[in-house]
Amino acid sequence: MNQYIKVVADDGDEALELPTEEDGTILLTTLSAQFPGSCGLKYRNPDTGTMRGIRLSDGRLYPPDNDWGKQVFVCVFPKVEGKSPPTVPEHPVTPKPVKSSSRQKCSDLIVLGLPWKSTEEDLRNYFSQFGDLLMVQVKKDPKTGQSKGFGFVRFAEYESQLKCMAQRHMIDGRWCDVR
Repeated sequence: MNQYIKVVADDGDEALELPTEEDGTILLTTLSAQFPGSCGLKYRNPDTGTMRGIRLSDGRLYPPDNDWGKQVFVCVFPKVEGKSPPTVPEHPVTPKPVKSSSRQKCSDLIVLGLPWKSTEEDLRNYFSQFGDLLMVQVKKDPKTGQSKGFGFVRFAEYESQLKCMAQRHMIDGRWCDVR
């Protein structure tokens, strides 16, 4: 039987109920769909008053002590240079001017869902249509040398990265996600 648990973006916020899966877990995708940018959950231990993190494995959040209970869970967001997660202002704010994209730094893009047969050369040939590449990597099992089905690319120019992320990708006959 599915259960709903109460989740908030930050202490003191209004709770939103999220459904659990048949096995009692919550999918990370379910959490991040409602709380964009969230990467986990935590809760306040009623005995000690300290915060405890929820175990995350294979994209699933597991209940503490095999029971979600009645407590309210708080989203965990990645820390950015010591800053807390972004909050929605109560009053409209004039947006800051966007920096020129030529000054933006390129980051490594993960390519998910690669066919097992795809090589680094295949990735380089495919992604070079968007611009110059600084790095191409297909992750492999160290014991077997078999592809793990994902890899990374880094472009030299930020515009190339934006162009790449703006569309879907069919690589060696399979739709792949690039993030």
